[in-house]
Amino acid sequence: MKKTTFTILLAFLFVTVHASPSITKKYHAQRITSAPRIDGRVDDDCWKDALIASDFITNTPQYGNAASLPTEVKMAFDNNAVYILAHLYDSVPRKMLTPLTERDNLKDVETFFFGFDTYNDDLNAYRFEVSIKNVQGDGKFSPSNLDYSWDAVWESAVSLTNDGWIAEVRIPYSALRFPDRDVQNWGVQFGRIIARMGELNTWSPIDPDIRGAVGQWGDLEGVSSIHPPLRLSFSPYLSSTWQQNPTDEGYSNSKSINGGLDLKYGINESFTLDMTLIPDFGQIQSDKEVLNLSAFETQYDEKRPFFTEGTELFHPGDPQFRDGELFYSRRIGGLPRGYYSVYSQMNDDEEIIDNPAETQLFNATKITGRTNGGTGIGFFNAITAPVFARVKQKESGEERDIETSPLTNYNVIVIDQSLKNNSKVTFLNASTIREGENTDGNVSSVNYDLRFHKNTYALSGFANYSYRHNKNFVDDPMTGYYYNFIVQKVSGKFKFDVFNSAISNNYNQGDLGYQRARNEMSNFAGVTYSINKTKKGPFLNWNSYLSGNYTSRLEPFTYQDIDINAGANVQFRNLWYAGIYMNGKPGWYYDFYEPRVEGAKYYRVGYQFAGIYVNTDSRKKVYVNASIEYGESPVPSDPYKGVSFEINYKATDRLLFAYGTNVSRDESNFGWVADNGTPESVIFGRRDVTTVSNELFMKYAFTSRMNVSFRGRHYWSKAEYFDYYTLNSNGTLTLTDYDGNGDISYNQFNIDMIFNWEFAPGSFITAAWKNDISQFDQLSHHDYFNNVDKTYDAPKANKLSIKIIYYLDYLSLKKHAA
Repeated sequence: MKKTTFTILLAFLFVTVHASPSITKKYHAQRITSAPRIDGRVDDDCWKDALIASDFITNTPQYGNAASLPTEVKMAFDNNAVYILAHLYDSVPRKMLTPLTERDNLKDVETFFFGFDTYNDDLNAYRFEVSIKNVQGDGKFSPSNLDYSWDAVWESAVSLTNDGWIAEVRIPYSALRFPDRDVQNWGVQFGRIIARMGELNTWSPIDPDIRGAVGQWGDLEGVSSIHPPLRLSFSPYLSSTWQQNPTDEGYSNSKSINGGLDLKYGINESFTLDMTLIPDFGQIQSDKEVLNLSAFETQYDEKRPFFTEGTELFHPGDPQFRDGELFYSRRIGGLPRGYYSVYSQMNDDEEIIDNPAETQLFNATKITGRTNGGTGIGFFNAITAPVFARVKQKESGEERDIETSPLTNYNVIVIDQSLKNNSKVTFLNASTIREGENTDGNVSSVNYDLRFHKNTYALSGFANYSYRHNKNFVDDPMTGYYYNFIVQKVSGKFKFDVFNSAISNNYNQGDLGYQRARNEMSNFAGVTYSINKTKKGPFLNWNSYLSGNYTSRLEPFTYQDIDINAGANVQFRNLWYAGIYMNGKPGWYYDFYEPRVEGAKYYRVGYQFAGIYVNTDSRKKVYVNASIEYGESPVPSDPYKGVSFEINYKATDRLLFAYGTNVSRDESNFGWVADNGTPESVIFGRRDVTTVSNELFMKYAFTSRMNVSFRGRHYWSKAEYFDYYTLNSNGTLTLTDYDGNGDISYNQFNIDMIFNWEFAPGSFITAAWKNDISQFDQLSHHDYFNNVDKTYDAPKANKLSIKIIYYLDYLSLKKHAA
């Protein structure tokens, strides 16, 4: 068996793939002595003799056709910047879609974009976009995604013509990182979105059957004798906040004025230092909090700019084959780790005066960059303040503090080496060091992605090692491992993934990362088949997939579960989307997580789950997204039903409304209720879980740099128990006369109203009003309207903040001073 497996692997690695070599497009940029005026016009002398990039090819909705409308792009450079001029022709200009969108969200609007792979590694690159209303967008390509959280300061202008529109752009070298050498060797791409046709065109063709877009870009020639400038900028901020919070006696009011600084410094041509000192993130949108009945914590998206911008190096590997993240930045400055332990540390005659739900971030620093040899290096460090809850003795009034989070230092170090054929190897180390007698954590990881045979096949995966040290037990560190080995076909209409992974019982990346599984071994196989171009029939393209995963416990090596997934999605010729997805666990399986106690397991019967969705054409004034889900198992009377609906209305080019609702009902659902820490004490319950969510969104754009948004969200979820059980050692349940009450009713109501104005390049005024109601009780018998009433009557928290941040560029200051 081992010999056969080895032979198959060798055949996979060395099989010859016959493919005609692709022809790489080339563009020769000219050096200019007089820079153009960025005004969206073509009358500058520098554009007269510039070469034209044309003959664009469609990428979507179907690949490989000639673009429906012509596009001509010119490029030039001098010692300070790169300049782009694009003439985007349209035979019917009055039909062009021209909504005013927000930065980095250029959807369903006429758009010109371009990109530079400045180190020509076919993996990492910059992308810049500008819409017909001169709204900018920018992002950074990494091997796994395009990150729009990266922002640069650059210039653009547009103008309308009788035959379309013109975009003119200036990208200063301070916005880019590139090697300091006489002759530059960059990859380049130009592209256009013809929104009214739903068409995306590129100058250098991007075949969707080939993995990796940047590797299919063209070559930029002629750029020489340019040098990376000193990159130094400061963004000081001043903010004022008024906050009102409910208390047992009514409301408490607080006011504060804060100041801080963001700094960006180019250490050399390749590496940049980013620092934030006493940051204020009070203007970001509130989380969509939910009632979490699972054994795992809720994972929320990161929205704070410092932790999203330019952090692609800190997230190596393919997310679909990782359990969570090694660097889950919401750990930093989030809920104190001992927030809920305050109650167990209080005396019976004490009450809580204050229990902060957020940890103050002192400062954070990151250094990122890539050398001429393709070595990416990243360093991240953050320090958070200690947090204390304050409790009071009811009779004497004596107060004391209980520490809920110690002074903590977070570090991440990453080294990423780009290799030939779009391959790479990455080493990452994440550590968490806490003051005092608290547990420290450290995780090291090696990620690899090795491509073969014209980027058709790949070997990829990771090997992780964790070390946790509880300083109360000096001689008893806890170590663990986690690995994943993947064989893939990554290009072509037919693709497949086969992998084996294992995670030990003591592996723990939760100090700075996010983790769900432990003590598991998984064997996965999946296939996809895609058609990106059809000539006849109602479909433009379609995609289908099928996968299966067999999971066992690692110690002891016993069966856990089998999971099967299948689905398909299509795009119609009217640009509607539709899809179906199915998931199931045939037979029976063990759940080792829901009991919440080491050594316990729960025997579950299998289930089948399916859903369908339809998205109408988003180019229209009104468009809708809708889905229906249904699940069932052999247990009598336990269906799951869910429906979601979202309608979007583009009232004008400036005003957008959206309303969405989601309703689900999970009947006769079994879940954990209580335990006292031993497998024999676990109580389960049978419950009906109902969830209703409604959200209203509005955005109005005053200009391309000024907008206001409103989001109101009401979320209600309840779990109503009607039977209780004791969990047996074999995983079955026995009815019990448990006299507790596991019923839960949770309401969350949020209003976020945010005004944002970029009054100068890189400089912003942001004003935010947030209204928050969190209401929790055990009145599960109430219906939806009862809960709306009691939510409205519940105490409300209000927060109003105004923040001014001003961008100061050293080179500009020096130029003006001279």
